[in-house]
Amino acid sequence: MNTRDKINQLLKICPNYEKINSYEFLEGDTFSETMINFYIRLIDNVDMNNEEEVKFLSNLDNALSKYVDDYHFRKYLKNKLLNVNTNEKYYTYKITVKLIEYSTKFDGTKIESTRWI
Repeated sequence: MNTRDKINQLLKICPNYEKINSYEFLEGDTFSETMINFYIRLIDNVDMNNEEEVKFLSNLDNALSKYVDDYHFRKYLKNKLLNVNTNEKYYTYKITVKLIEYSTKFDGTKIESTRWI
């Protein structure tokens, strides 16, 4: 398979690659940096013939797209992931699985408290 075919196959699996890769996170936002770097490393290492790996990558692409696009989802996710121990082995993978799980559960509703004076 030549390079052009690999790129086309990658873009079918990860249609949000450009948006995720060009996301400009705030200085000191190590969570976003870690997740995007993990995504990019995963793309480099995934076996495009392995259906399970391709499905995981596609799900991560969709979840990170939601993460990049939606401030409320980022806020929701960061609050949900406070209990993940960053000293554990493979914590980035565990957080990635949670990211995918929560992206399917998050319905986008915003609950804001307003106060009338």
